[in-house]
Amino acid sequence: MSNVRLRVVYSAGDQVLSSVSNAVILFAMAGPSSVTAFGLAVLVFSIITAALGFVRGAAGTPLLLMSANSHQSIREESKFAAGAAAILGVGVGAIALAVSLALDEPAVGIAYAVAAPIVLCQDALRFSAMSRGEPKHAFCSDGLWAVIAFGVLVLSWVRPDALTIPQMIWIWSGAGFLALIYLAIALKTRPQFRGVVAWARLYWRHRVRFGVEAGIDQLGAIIVVSVSTVYIGTEAAASLRGAVTVLGPFAVLISSLPLIVIPESIRAGHSAKQVWRTLALAAWITSASAMTIGFLAPFAPDVLGRMLLGDSWEVALHVLPFLGLEYAAICWISAVYNYYRAQGASSKLLKYRIIQTCTSVVICTVAAAVSKTAVGVAIGLALSATLIGLGLVLQVLREHRITTGQVAGTPAGTAVGRLIGSPS
Repeated sequence: MSNVRLRVVYSAGDQVLSSVSNAVILFAMAGPSSVTAFGLAVLVFSIITAALGFVRGAAGTPLLLMSANSHQSIREESKFAAGAAAILGVGVGAIALAVSLALDEPAVGIAYAVAAPIVLCQDALRFSAMSRGEPKHAFCSDGLWAVIAFGVLVLSWVRPDALTIPQMIWIWSGAGFLALIYLAIALKTRPQFRGVVAWARLYWRHRVRFGVEAGIDQLGAIIVVSVSTVYIGTEAAASLRGAVTVLGPFAVLISSLPLIVIPESIRAGHSAKQVWRTLALAAWITSASAMTIGFLAPFAPDVLGRMLLGDSWEVALHVLPFLGLEYAAICWISAVYNYYRAQGASSKLLKYRIIQTCTSVVICTVAAAVSKTAVGVAIGLALSATLIGLGLVLQVLREHRITTGQVAGTPAGTAVGRLIGSPS
């Protein structure tokens, strides 16, 4: 197998393992927990997920755009990226703790507060491995984390009362720490804290745009779940998050595309037109699969559904078909975003993401207020994603027509990838 194919396999596999370690811990928490307890736990988990999205944009995307740079320059950038991610994690952990205290779940908050800097720092180093063309290190790191997380899930099946939710989070956090240590040693890169402010100021506009664009989607998800909880109750959070967990494989596929397409396109010098063709093909396949799973999942054996989500399965299956439609549209939205991301078009990315998030929040808020059901919110999610997806794809096709067959924009890996580096 060629080096390129190996990198693609390792990159895709790493994203699978990274998502698995997050998904299985949710499955583990869902099994022995009440619908209310699970809804509260995943609400706090969403805060860390949103921060993770920000780090992947602010630190990860610039690293991917440096894929044609020397290993030394990538290593220098990675030190500061990991340090900044850890510092941000401390702040995010404090927020998670405050929210947990407000929800009268202090033990959950303390566990999440410790986990946050570990999770964010490890993720920053994952992108360093991708940029250097060494995704096998990220694969091994996340593989270690996923195996331990899966062990927690199996234990929750065998002995549902063996672990509490806080204990599960502590084990998951400890596994993440081991994964972080492995990755730091393999890449010979440790977090750098001194000079991180100067690093953050360097091309900060691009970093902020990429970070906000990547994190605002999760922020929108938090708002939708929170609004649904206010109007409907914690069952809404459990049903929506539970259905999203079932559709997790498609989220994995979507999130793995930039880790594969951007570095390889930059190294190969592909044009934006070639990048779009690759992304569009992936969107056709994943969107069709998402709709199929969304409509067929409710017909799965009840025992299987309860094994995955416990009591939350009963409320999740009603929204699965609509979230399947939403994910189908998101596959195309992601294709457009990755098309612009590969060009370093941070302004367009941020603008379109804000439009998408605002549209989703407005439609879902109205749906929650009017319908007072999780199904109504799910229909709102599907409708908003479809509208935005159609508009974005038409925008890309419009750019093609304006340039008489030549895709607007510069080849993959332009200005941002060459400019961003560590402060000297």
